[in-house]
Amino acid sequence: MTPKQYDKEAEAIGMALPTGPKVAVIGSGMFWGADTEEICLGIGALLATVEDLVLITGGISGVGEAVGRSFFAARNRSHLAGNTYQILPRGSSEWDYGVTLTGGEDMEDRREILGRIAGIYVSIEGGPGTAREAEVAQTRGAIVVPVARTGGFSEEAYSKFACPRSEIMTQWGLLDDREAAIESVNLAVLEIVKVLIRNN
Repeated sequence: MTPKQYDKEAEAIGMALPTGPKVAVIGSGMFWGADTEEICLGIGALLATVEDLVLITGGISGVGEAVGRSFFAARNRSHLAGNTYQILPRGSSEWDYGVTLTGGEDMEDRREILGRIAGIYVSIEGGPGTAREAEVAQTRGAIVVPVARTGGFSEEAYSKFACPRSEIMTQWGLLDDREAAIESVNLAVLEIVKVLIRNN
């Protein structure tokens, strides 16, 4: 597919999403760090408190599923709209939570499309696929929030990405702090996302 085709498919998926700020979670398809799953579950539950936030994942297990299920469950407990979406290639099976939307013919296409959908991307662990999604996202002006303490691409990216706003410098520093309490890191992600939404 060409970049224009990716743009067109991303636009079509965007039209199917509800209004509200779009936050995508990108990262590894399995957990490598000892506390990554706990971080994912905490971030999902906290992001669910942002009433009109729309959460988007790449529809794979690991990071995306953990954050997505936690977000969706927390939204249900609070009697809020689920606002949880997975993006997968055409012909993929639907997930048993949230809404599965399709675009592209394979996972390479899906990465290109996913990188074009949200304004904010939270990166947890991650490898080359995550790196590509982040690259596409940044090229089109989105902000990537790398939870560096989880390792992988997110750790590498943190050393290259500058904190996007001065008022979240403290929270940004916690993303790379392996000694900080997990709850503090998760709350930092929430505050970063909320500030970025307000100033988008």
